[in-house]
Amino acid sequence: MKKISLLLSTLGGAMGGYLLSNKKLREELMKAKDAEDAAKSLGKHLQRDGKKIAQQVREFVESEEVQSNVDRAKAFTRKKADEAKKELKNFIDVGTNKAKAGAKRTAAKAKKSVKSSVKKAKAAAKKTAGNTAKRMKTKTRRIS
Repeated sequence: MKKISLLLSTLGGAMGGYLLSNKKLREELMKAKDAEDAAKSLGKHLQRDGKKIAQQVREFVESEEVQSNVDRAKAFTRKKADEAKKELKNFIDVGTNKAKAGAKRTAAKAKKSVKSSVKKAKAAAKKTAGNTAKRMKTKTRRIS
């Protein structure tokens, strides 16, 4: 709602300024017999003045000064976009390198853990085999 009220007040202010600056329009509005005549008169003036304003805006936009500013703005925007791309690329590269280093560390830890587990399993198997062999010898001695 704030935007609508702001828009209406801006348009009202612009219309008030337009009425104050256009003497011929004020005279026609005073002579108008009813609201319809006043609206027609206002519409006619707005159309004619709108064409003038559009022509002036077109000339302004096409002027060398505005075009040079547009070119500078484009160059500035391109420069900032290139800087942002470089920063993003650096950010991605840093993240990639950290991820690679983390993966290498994890792989090294996993390899070390596997070696340790294999060693423990061999030792346990050897111990179990040794205990089984001792029991077998003891049983054979008892039997003989």
